[in-house]
Amino acid sequence: MTEATLPLAFDESERRLGFMATTFAYTFWGFLPLYLHLLTFADVREVLGQRVLWCVPAATIAVFAMLGWKIGWSEIGKALKPRMLATLAASACFIFVNWGLYVWLVMTQRVIESSLAYFLTPLVAVAVGVLAYKERVTSAQLAALVLAGVGIIVQAFALGAPPWMALALCGTWSMYIVIRKQAPVPAAVGLLIETLVLAPIAAGFLWWASQSTPLAFGSSASHSLLLLLAGPATAIPLTAFAYGARRVSFTTLGLLQFLAPTLQFATGIAFGEPFTALRAASFALIWIGLACFSWDTIRRARMA
Repeated sequence: MTEATLPLAFDESERRLGFMATTFAYTFWGFLPLYLHLLTFADVREVLGQRVLWCVPAATIAVFAMLGWKIGWSEIGKALKPRMLATLAASACFIFVNWGLYVWLVMTQRVIESSLAYFLTPLVAVAVGVLAYKERVTSAQLAALVLAGVGIIVQAFALGAPPWMALALCGTWSMYIVIRKQAPVPAAVGLLIETLVLAPIAAGFLWWASQSTPLAFGSSASHSLLLLLAGPATAIPLTAFAYGARRVSFTTLGLLQFLAPTLQFATGIAFGEPFTALRAASFALIWIGLACFSWDTIRRARMA
């Protein structure tokens, strides 16, 4: 997932394709736990390392498929300028931690907790806008933030401790978005540079994992293929999102973003993860807050 680009003037067929591409991306992210569940044969450190390393060729293909050879190299050159590279290196650090937390949560049967993070993300974006950019908050947005805050407190009672992992997942994603917005390069180019920056760290994680148990990659053809697919599983939905986000309205994009955590939540329930009455109350408060947020988004879009 990455920043939305300002929608341009497209005809109806382009907007329809954009809607389909964006829906595909969020649906893919929503069902990503199903794929990660297939990787339980591997160490979490190996899954993270393989995801980053195999994302490099996948992102390279995406860059030239989307932009063409000449424009692709031109955009890569812009991204490698010192200031832009430093910004992408900073965003890479946050996305690496975010990916690591997400993989760990899913592979330790905490999918519902990971979905909580992405339900909170749009509300955290409002809080960041108010605190960092002095944006004005509407009464509906304020109500949504209060309800989400109460929901987190209830979740803490349900878990016996604050949902630190979900909050860290939400926080790293929010910081990634804030920093990534400072680097206006195409999504696939940004992903390529970020994963190139992270490649040495990913290799280090593979070495670290190999010290305790042999790497799963190479142990069998099926295991190797599943781990190799971690790269395309990262680059393909991001590429689809980048294409679609330019062709749909911000209102549509804002409402579609709830699709991924909803599907993740449903997946966690299907996996049989614990869902007590207190957890249900927590999610209910957050969902009511999101309903306020969505209603306010639609209302302001109509007024505009």
